[in-house]
Amino acid sequence: MSVEEPTQQNKSKFRAHPHYFQWGLTAFCVIVSSAIVVFLLQWLPIIWTMFQKLLGILSPFIYGFVMAYLLMPVFNGLYKRIQPPLSRRLKNGTRIAKGLCSILTLMIGIAVVGILLWMVLPQLVVSVFSLLESMDTYLNEISSWVAALLKDNPVIERNFLQLYEEFSQQIVNWVQNIALPQLVELMTGVVTTVSVLFDILIGIIIALYILNSKDTFCAQAKKMTYSLFSIDRANRIMGRVAYVHRVFGGFITGKLIDSLIIGVLCFVGLRLLIGFGLMTMDQSYALLISVIIGVTNIIPFFGPFIGAIPSTILIMVISPVQAVYFVLFVLALQQFDGNILGPKILGNSTGLSSFWVMFAILLFGGVFGFVGMAVGVPLFAVLYSAVTEVVCSLLKKRGLSVDTNDYRGPRRLDPSTGVFVEVKEERPPVSAKERRRAAEKARVQKQQEEQKKD
Repeated sequence: MSVEEPTQQNKSKFRAHPHYFQWGLTAFCVIVSSAIVVFLLQWLPIIWTMFQKLLGILSPFIYGFVMAYLLMPVFNGLYKRIQPPLSRRLKNGTRIAKGLCSILTLMIGIAVVGILLWMVLPQLVVSVFSLLESMDTYLNEISSWVAALLKDNPVIERNFLQLYEEFSQQIVNWVQNIALPQLVELMTGVVTTVSVLFDILIGIIIALYILNSKDTFCAQAKKMTYSLFSIDRANRIMGRVAYVHRVFGGFITGKLIDSLIIGVLCFVGLRLLIGFGLMTMDQSYALLISVIIGVTNIIPFFGPFIGAIPSTILIMVISPVQAVYFVLFVLALQQFDGNILGPKILGNSTGLSSFWVMFAILLFGGVFGFVGMAVGVPLFAVLYSAVTEVVCSLLKKRGLSVDTNDYRGPRRLDPSTGVFVEVKEERPPVSAKERRRAAEKARVQKQQEEQKKD
């Protein structure tokens, strides 16, 4: 008899039990992953501080990228008009057209922002300080109005006025001691901080480079993608990037235009209401309320309510009846935006249902604040599309249907044929009487099966 060598015995044992290696590899990966997680948790504050410092260093590039991305439609429109005649007349007409369009685009963007700030900011400051000066008078008027309304019920009047006095005092203290100092600090900080102005200035220069060299950057990114991935995977990646650009660009640009139009319409409508005598508030408040409505309208779904609530409270301080008029006006304005203006500008740029829009706003708003509420919908639309693509790809590999309508109802897939069949779902017995009936029925069926066998 030939004796096997020890190495051959070990090889035969390993071949007989290959899952031992898989278990060992899995255990090793779990241990390494746990160690990495513990390490990251211990160093999380330091990592977060380094990340914030990195964001501070890259803030000019972030500003420049955002500026260039928002101004890209203007650049493309100018380039389509300026490039053909220059390329026909000049040897380097294409390069000159890119530089000229980049400069004109930035000048248009700076001019629009400057004009808006010049028109809105002084009036906004006047409105805020005027409201603060007149707040005590408005609160006394509301108190007198409530007292006259409840003069026949002195007990309710006394209790309500006591609560109202405490509430109004808290409002005044909050505005004077918290809101106003923070507003002044924010405005002065944004305007006078040298680092912010320096970052914005560098961001403008970076935006100029991005607009002028966007074709080169795109070509370099495409070249790198083809060098790292296969052709099919690279094409899928570029298709995904194009989809992300289409969703984000269409949604953000359209939402900004939509919010600007709604803010202007709100200002015009309030001025008309004041002109016809339906509202007696100061005309400077119309600009303040319109800015609130326009800015909060950037947030989908919840934006109209977020802007209407503080504006209604602001007008209610002046006159409760006028607040009712304002609520009716805002409802009409939002119906116009939701049914006519919004679909015309935005269309179905995200493809999400109302439920997922609400989910995205709450999720990303809770994590990133106002910015998350503004960009959460297109971001979630991209993630939703990626998950849908993966699910459909897995279903196609198994030879199953990708149509959601095929999965509706109580039908289930048959394991042998892979075809949907109707399933009669039986409710399990709950009460003692139903359990006895089920047991008796099972006993009878068992006896019948035994008799058939005999």
